[in-house]
Amino acid sequence: MSVTAKKEWNGESGYCNCLLVAMARVPIPAVHLFSNHPVPDLDALTANKPTTASWIRAQEFPYSILNPLTVIQILSQLGRITRFLQWYPLEVFDSVENDGPIVKRIFHMSLSREEDIFNLQLKMDPLQEVVQS
Repeated sequence: MSVTAKKEWNGESGYCNCLLVAMARVPIPAVHLFSNHPVPDLDALTANKPTTASWIRAQEFPYSILNPLTVIQILSQLGRITRFLQWYPLEVFDSVENDGPIVKRIFHMSLSREEDIFNLQLKMDPLQEVVQS
């Protein structure tokens, strides 16, 4: 996967993909998503990594109208979360920078609920496994 500054992703599902890429490329060790708060601004999270920041800005995410509960639901489904307060792994494949090797990245997710507010914790495992050079 090459990171170029062109629009490729839309909506909440596109945001989920870009969040995982941003966490892996910057790197961002952990993110908390709350159903009653706007989703994190990926432009701000990637500001210190120019190539990734440029790609994120090109996606033109309307952060204020993205539904945080939908984002939580998508990521929870990807991680096959079935119970609250347990950690679940999510394995994804990504390239290192623009033209680097393909690596397996592992994220750990935990979902909790307090009254009607959902909280998804997403942590990136710093270890990565090269699967293709």
